[in-house]
Amino acid sequence: MILVKSSHAQVTYSANDFAHLTPYTGYFQYGSNMGYYGPTWDDKSLADIAAGNQSKNVKGAGVKSLRLFLPEDFLETWGYDVRLDAFSHYNSLGISENVVVLENPSTAHMDPTHYSGCADQSRMFNNLYSPIWDGGANGTPVNDANYFALYVYKTVTRYKSKTRFWEIVNEPDLDYVGHSEQQPGEPGNWWDNNPDPCELAALKAPIFQYIRMLRIAYDVIKTIDPTAYIAPGGLGHPSFLDAVLRNTDNPVDGSVTAQYPLKGGAYFDVMSFHSYPAYALKSWDNSIMGFTYHRHSDAAANEFLNKMNSMKQVLINYGYNGTTYPSKIFICTESNIGRKPFNDAAGVPMIGSDMAQKNYNMKALVQSQKNQVVQFYSFVLGDTKFDSEATNELEVMGLYKKLPGIGPIPSGVYSQQYNNEGVAWKTTSDLIRNKHYDPARTAAMNIPANTEGAAFRDAAGNYAYVLWAKTTIDLSESAASSYNFPASMSMPAQVTKFEWDYSITGINTSIPSSGIALTGTPIFLFENFQLVNLSDSIRNNPPSAKEFQVKVLPNPASSVSYVQFTLKKPEKVRITLYDANGKAILRFINDQQFGTGTHNVHITNLSQLSNGVYYVRFETEIAKVIRKLVVVR
Repeated sequence: MILVKSSHAQVTYSANDFAHLTPYTGYFQYGSNMGYYGPTWDDKSLADIAAGNQSKNVKGAGVKSLRLFLPEDFLETWGYDVRLDAFSHYNSLGISENVVVLENPSTAHMDPTHYSGCADQSRMFNNLYSPIWDGGANGTPVNDANYFALYVYKTVTRYKSKTRFWEIVNEPDLDYVGHSEQQPGEPGNWWDNNPDPCELAALKAPIFQYIRMLRIAYDVIKTIDPTAYIAPGGLGHPSFLDAVLRNTDNPVDGSVTAQYPLKGGAYFDVMSFHSYPAYALKSWDNSIMGFTYHRHSDAAANEFLNKMNSMKQVLINYGYNGTTYPSKIFICTESNIGRKPFNDAAGVPMIGSDMAQKNYNMKALVQSQKNQVVQFYSFVLGDTKFDSEATNELEVMGLYKKLPGIGPIPSGVYSQQYNNEGVAWKTTSDLIRNKHYDPARTAAMNIPANTEGAAFRDAAGNYAYVLWAKTTIDLSESAASSYNFPASMSMPAQVTKFEWDYSITGINTSIPSSGIALTGTPIFLFENFQLVNLSDSIRNNPPSAKEFQVKVLPNPASSVSYVQFTLKKPEKVRITLYDANGKAILRFINDQQFGTGTHNVHITNLSQLSNGVYYVRFETEIAKVIRKLVVVR
């Protein structure tokens, strides 16, 4: 490895500086890890079943963001442009704000060192400590001899318009030894000791080098795209985060020097974490001198929050509290529980049932939004085994049933089948995706202790509510409570109710807004809900509709768009924006008189919409015209 005494950086700020903070103001992202399912699937077809593709009559699973991998060894083999077409396809489906993982040096760029006498070679890039920048001496602004800097530069310059979130190495704190779980004072723990390189399965190198990767990534990515976000790649252990925050990238000992002035927290603005609650649903009980188990979906959702809060507390301990330094944005890029109860290391069955998995995912999505986690990525899009074949919980976590061998290549036929988890995920996404969590309205609901829920509000001021009875019994999803909306909320006498499987059944019912019976499975309630059958409107546009020459421009749009139409005579016009399900979310022209000629009407509040597919309905007294609008940022 080449060590030098100086590194010129184009970026003159860090994640410790408030002036350069890029707040995340978008809607919550319903994401998924894609997985690999053999040659009958490619990434485009997987994206089709994730987000839905109307042109192929694929409904999708309500997934509007993907966690993707662009490792250097792959890009060096196949070319850096190899995924551009696929990423454009994602955007065409309304998929955006993707998380892209950067990792895995090619063989030629791998550090050959065996650190601390490890049997395994380092998995890091060679020449990490070469200067990051060279002023364009080799045709790029970065130093081509710094292999990681060059890889980041070449990748981000190509894909920056497709995403803003960049994770550095998947699970850099992966630990098969167990010291990551030890408490302060215990031998080998990571709170008092820096992890040994041999313990870090994804790095096989000192933690200082990982901080160096964060520093290089922050400098290069922020120079290319100041609005981008940099994250450590899905941490599972607060003790590793503590080590990142207490060390610099100083290769000697992680100490602060003039050359290495900032600790690891200065080089990322997003805290990405992973949570698999099944492994932690127990607590020690002295009265029985053994563990008490809590294997139900609310305990799992609470454990998910515990993992997030434990990471947040470590950040606060180092000043990332919004006062000393900016608070970090939180995302979860892997989480789920299994559909079958496989045993843990001690031989005890973990949580695992169809109902528990379905309920956990719905509750985790709601709890994420209540607790400022702005993205949640399910692991994973599809199962790799049928339930009867599975040998571990990771094989039965998919939104879809077993995918290998049933893809649309080369037949062109999509034959995937939802798991109930996937149905529930799509229902949750379809009903509240274009809404923000409303803490004031939630507080007004006065939710009792045996019940959980939240209120959500869309750009037009319409509310949706999610409610469920809390589960409390080990290995059971049975729960019951009753809920009444307080009189102070001035709710209508009747509300519209949607069950977890609405995305498949299309069924909703009108129920009283008091005496609402709840179970352990969340339900969705709307004060008013009307759907327009957009597909019928598109098919049945009358011939006269062609006269109006309706266009939506630009399309896709990021912040500004307008409807352009031409009238041959004065007409009253109505223009309404619908989500992909046919729910009216914004009416910005309502029976307004327009004269003869071509008109441009701006779509207001576009910046408040989440990424995805929408439909603009243009109406006069003689015709209705539907146009698709894709919002991508």
